[in-house]
Amino acid sequence: HKAAGQFRHRSFPYYNQLTSIYAKDRATRKDAQTTVDIVKEIDDEDVATANNLKEGNDYHRCEDDVP
Repeated sequence: HKAAGQFRHRSFPYYNQLTSIYAKDRATRKDAQTTVDIVKEIDDEDVATANNLKEGNDYHRCEDDVP
C-alpha cells in the first residue's frame, strides 16, 4: 500500500501489543470475551492471582516469605 510506505523502515514499539488486540484470529460476536468477562471468570473459578495470593497462602497455611 503506497500510503503505508512511510512506515516501512520505522520502529513500532507497540506492534506486538496491538496485534494481539487487532489480529484477525480473535473471537467475535457470541464467542468474544471482554476483559470484564475474563476477570469475572477468573474470580468465579477461584484462581490464584496477585490480588488474592496472600489470602490463598493463608488458606493453604503457607509462609508469606517463601521464595
